Amino acid sequence: MNGPTRLQRALVGAYPPSFRHRYGDELASLVADTDTRWSDNIDLALGVCRAWVTPVFGGAAIEQRRSRLQSTTVTVLAAWCASVVAAAGFSKAVDDPPLRALHGTALTAYDSGTIVVEVTAAAVLLTGFVFWLAVIVPALRAKRRDVVVPALAPALIVGAWLGITGLVALFAHHDVPRSGLALTWPRGALVLAVFIAWVVATVAGVAGCAASAAVALRRARLQVAWLAASTVFAVLVAIGITAQAAVSVTCLVSLSRAGGGLDPRSAVFSTGSVVIVVTVTLTAAVSVTRGLRGLRSGPAAPPTPTT
Repeated sequence: MNGPTRLQRALVGAYPPSFRHRYGDELASLVADTDTRWSDNIDLALGVCRAWVTPVFGGAAIEQRRSRLQSTTVTVLAAWCASVVAAAGFSKAVDDPPLRALHGTALTAYDSGTIVVEVTAAAVLLTGFVFWLAVIVPALRAKRRDVVVPALAPALIVGAWLGITGLVALFAHHDVPRSGLALTWPRGALVLAVFIAWVVATVAGVAGCAASAAVALRRARLQVAWLAASTVFAVLVAIGITAQAAVSVTCLVSLSRAGGGLDPRSAVFSTGSVVIVVTVTLTAAVSVTRGLRGLRSGPAAPPTPTT
């Protein structure tokens, strides 16, 4: 009998914190005592998906309610972060430079989407700052480094991203002509590699901000009243993401019908951005629906997991 593989240990670690807290040791022992088979890896991967889609919260009723509201807040925050990346990709595809069919319905939808993204971002940043103070001030007073470090991490991540973006902009200013650059070896390949690296850094930065904020919020254990307020605000953010998805789809459809000059690059960026924002819209909608149920009555007792 072999011990758990790296893949199996990674899959066990990929379960949500609420699940690992309640069943993590039991699951890790079960994996360690089981012969390694690919079917086990598949079962573990499916279990991870189920645990994230339908999270199980343990403890007393008040703790289940706290976990549910906290989960909704974190999920919608992550969804908003992804929607911002999608908005940037969509803007790059259709407005840098502007496509020739970006007028009429397409332009109205694009401008409306820009307003929605900006208003939602301003609301999230302002409200997020209030909640950040509610998390970090007591943590500083109590000298809780386990809360302070993840609470400060987003600022450091954003600062690092701005520095990287500045270097990329400087590189593009000196090495990419205004007319564009064909992907020829080696200059075009270098530009493409720099751009891909910047995209990866952006996605990693967004994921890091969302993850560190989630860790800080979970460790701070805010009062349920604060989490109830954050859940109500998450509903408003989810509405903003939904509006962004609607206008993005409208703009893309209008451009496609008008033959709007969607070259392969524009088509990939715009379609990919729409897919992302629609996906996170559905995710946020499901999460806020469960959060609102938690506001009304609190979740029921968790079922016994099967392995």
